[in-house]
Amino acid sequence: MPRRAAVQVMAAEQNKKRTDSAVKRAELAEDRRMRNKSRKSAIATYMKKVVKMAESVTKSQALDEQQVSQLESYVSDAYGAIDKAVSKGTLHANTADRRKARVAKYKRQALIAAGLYAPQPEQPGYYFYTRMQARKAAAAPAAN
Repeated sequence: MPRRAAVQVMAAEQNKKRTDSAVKRAELAEDRRMRNKSRKSAIATYMKKVVKMAESVTKSQALDEQQVSQLESYVSDAYGAIDKAVSKGTLHANTADRRKARVAKYKRQALIAAGLYAPQPEQPGYYFYTRMQARKAAAAPAAN
């Protein structure tokens, strides 16, 4: 299957009303589309890494120093990729803020599940914290 730009360029060349500038515009648009697609894919990959690690921690309830630093690295990579996409015009600022908040939420949940963070009642994540505490309390008598 030919690339999308090739199809657009062939269509532009077949239609003699389209000028050379229209063909060039189609090529440039395809280049930008591929670059934006790559950036968005990288962001999704970094976000998936954070989510996967957070979910594994939530299930296993264990997080050592190496995993904490790896989680921090994943979060940092995700934030960097999101910020770069905004500066290049690939993502809208509100979309970027929403995605960064989602990454922060999963990081917070991982730290809460590992027992490394305890939010105050007015802070985000407190409801998750109370559920985790209840789950641990329910599991403690069963283990004895």
